[in-house]
Amino acid sequence: MAPRKLNKQQRNRIRAAQEKTIQDNTDSNHESPDLDTSVGLVIQHHGKNAIVENSEGELLDCRVRQNLGSIVCGDEVIYQHTDNQTQAVILAIKDRRNVLVRPDFRRKPKPFAANIDQIIIVTATVPEFSPHLLDRYLVVLEYIGLKGFIVINKTDLVSADDMDAIQTTMAIYERIGYPLIYSSTKSDHGLEALIQAVSDKNNILVGQSGVGKSSIINHLIPELDVQVGELSQANHGKHTTSSTTLYRLRKGGHLIDSPGVRDFGVWHIEPEQITAGFIEFRPYLGQCKFHNCKHLHEPGCAVKEAVNTGHISAERLQSYQQMLNENNAG
Repeated sequence: MAPRKLNKQQRNRIRAAQEKTIQDNTDSNHESPDLDTSVGLVIQHHGKNAIVENSEGELLDCRVRQNLGSIVCGDEVIYQHTDNQTQAVILAIKDRRNVLVRPDFRRKPKPFAANIDQIIIVTATVPEFSPHLLDRYLVVLEYIGLKGFIVINKTDLVSADDMDAIQTTMAIYERIGYPLIYSSTKSDHGLEALIQAVSDKNNILVGQSGVGKSSIINHLIPELDVQVGELSQANHGKHTTSSTTLYRLRKGGHLIDSPGVRDFGVWHIEPEQITAGFIEFRPYLGQCKFHNCKHLHEPGCAVKEAVNTGHISAERLQSYQQMLNENNAG
């Protein structure tokens, strides 16, 4: 059955009730015996239920109150215990710092993760290294306003000459300010640097299939099987490995793994925001001959002139133009 549609007045009433729940919870000292609500972190969401981690690290199976809106992995929520102390009901979603979206089957934006501190963009030497796909992730990162870094995985699988070519390409990204880690889960190369980079932060791992995300997760979370078992127990034995899931990191912080996150795209981003997502373009924006210059074929383009003088790479401009054309076509 399709969810009941609400009118504006009903939506406002529901939102006002959530805000009152959030304010009451914030104003409380959380030690009063009369207080019946607590704050938790959404670890996994599926249908009308969510797995929530409480302040003691315990997992609760929570029913989602109707008409709360989309609850996603990483949300902070206010919940209330039922008579069964291992189960609860979610009453409200606290305000999000940010939210990541991807297209649903109708190509409409669908939230899937919230309250992220940084994005780990994983690419690899094989399958074929794709700077254009990397650029798409970076545009989304800049659009949301998050920090991030790039991991080039599977460095053990290419020749020295091919590795030199990849490093030459990646030098472009290092020059414009993106941190970079070369890694191999076979030889443990770069993994200690990766562990340090993700500690004490809420991270999400993104990258196309085949780049080695699962192997990286297993190194970052050695006790992954234990956490998966805890989730299965909290979810009454149901297998939910295809769901977006938030895992605890050993040195603090969390890591979100989202199967299907390869659909992370720029279809919902305006052309001007795609332009701003190429950070090395920014000093030249507004200096073109035409105020509405798209940096495609227009004369007097300051961005294209910066390519000619070596301040912007021709490869990045080409990637931008391809992305803009794809976005317009979509």
